[in-house]
Amino acid sequence: MFYRTDLSNYTETDYPKTAAVKATDELNNYYEKNKDTYQFDQGFLGEASMADDVLSNKSEYSSEFFERNFLLFIILEEGSGSVRHRVENVVPTNGSLSVNITRIIPEIGTADMAQWHIVLELDKSLADLEVAVIVKDEHLTDI
Repeated sequence: MFYRTDLSNYTETDYPKTAAVKATDELNNYYEKNKDTYQFDQGFLGEASMADDVLSNKSEYSSEFFERNFLLFIILEEGSGSVRHRVENVVPTNGSLSVNITRIIPEIGTADMAQWHIVLELDKSLADLEVAVIVKDEHLTDI
């Protein structure tokens, strides 16, 4: 799931960032801790917001969900709101978890900054692995 969660307040930080959420209280804490930084409540171009789909979806992300699964948030920043993303795969290797993402870059972009939360539902057995995010670019051209 991909959610545009632009900044409400600028914070100087390096991207990509990751956050592993292993329980409902951690999900609530993530929201409370970050709601003044990211715009969780605003859907982009008519899409559902992260607050609607993830942060307030108590039925889907219940304690039963977290018995077998966890949520991995990959947070990215883009210099253009036109850049989109594709998760190619998530691979556990040598005690770490590699998340391979393709940045889909249009030939002409917009000049607006954008932050994205990519939300992955993964098996709980992977929850304590160190996460490495590998991002590759794919440039689109008009034909």
